[in-house]
Amino acid sequence: MASRTLVAFYTKGGATETYAKVIVETLAKNGIQADLVNLREKIPDVAAYDNIIVGTGIRMSMVYRRWRKVLKQKPLKDRRLFMFLSSGTAIKDPHKAVDQYLKPIIDKFDLKPLSLGSFPGMTPEKWAKTEAEKNTVRPETASAWAQEIADRLKNGPA
Repeated sequence: MASRTLVAFYTKGGATETYAKVIVETLAKNGIQADLVNLREKIPDVAAYDNIIVGTGIRMSMVYRRWRKVLKQKPLKDRRLFMFLSSGTAIKDPHKAVDQYLKPIIDKFDLKPLSLGSFPGMTPEKWAKTEAEKNTVRPETASAWAQEIADRLKNGPA
């Protein structure tokens, strides 16, 4: 039986959705089909999947509550988990964004993600002074991360 992969995301500004779609496209190019789920619309049952990739945006220095609902599911502990975020912090320091937003949640829910991704979010229009500051989303970073995931999944269980 082929393994099933889920890419679930929550976004408000759209950057996280962009990254989730790039991740699904990259996986597909590697022969890995994934279900894309917008957590605004539904919370999927992770028990139906072997590989779980979950992403969230950050707003007001917090991850979205609906994103956490996926992470609370007990079957998640027996799955291959990958987590990502998009945030303003990740524009300048992706590692700081992971430490600030993902690591506390990983500790709180006792998760064992195989990989963490941190991608630049969108700078709100009112804060961006230049066109370059408005266009901070970097899909190629998510594609490279997804390629690492695809390689890992194709090479067998982690």
